[in-house]
This record gives sequence, structure tokens and C-alpha cells, in this order.
Amino acid sequence: MTKTQKIKKPKKTEARGTGLEPKERIPKPGIEDLIVALATERGVGRSISPMQVAKTFAEGRKGDGAKASHWARDVRSAAIGLARVGKVSIFRKGKAVEGDDLKALKGVYRLGLPRPEGSVDLDDEADEG
Repeated sequence: MTKTQKIKKPKKTEARGTGLEPKERIPKPGIEDLIVALATERGVGRSISPMQVAKTFAEGRKGDGAKASHWARDVRSAAIGLARVGKVSIFRKGKAVEGDDLKALKGVYRLGLPRPEGSVDLDDEADEG
């Protein structure tokens, strides 16, 4: 073998990170209650940002746990779990995401209480407070 030839190493097949899918991730206690409380406070027909939930959850924490971005994945997992049981709705582009679409949820989304059947979708992002 010459100096320029390299030995190929087999690729690692181990999963990186926790190896858990978002639906299997167990969120920290209190995040689900906080999502429901903030959505209820906002009211039907209004939505909240998931980062607002993460910021509220991170308040009062010390160290790395104080960063809202640290909790974004837990908020998403908790929101998907709550949406599956019908306690909250996940909205993308003003429309509720349901069923199999929850499994592939990616991108920007908002959280709110389930809207009654036949209600008109409201654009409430402009008056976020």
C-alpha cells in the first residue's frame, strides 16, 4: 500500500443524540400545563407562539436551562401530544394541522385552542402581546 491510499473505515450506524422520535420524546413536567394555560388565557380564535411558551418556561431558571431555545424541542413535543388528544390545535398558515400531518410537522407553527367547526380562521399574529 502506498502513502496516498487511505483505508476506508466503516461508517458508524449508531443514532446521534437521544435517538428518540419527536412523538416519543417526554417533555419536562409543566410544559403541557403551561401550553394549555397560555392558550386558554389567549382565548378561542387566537394563537400563541411556541417561543413564547419556551420563554415563559425558561424564566427563573439558571444556567443553560435559562435559554428559551433550549426548551423549543420540548414545547414542540408537548404540543404534538396535546394536539393528538384534542386539548390544543397546532396551526400552520392559519389552518389547523391534524392527523398524519402532525407526524411530519416542520417549520413555523402556532398553538391555540381548538376552533369550533365552521369558524373562520383569524389572523391574530399582528396583535401578539
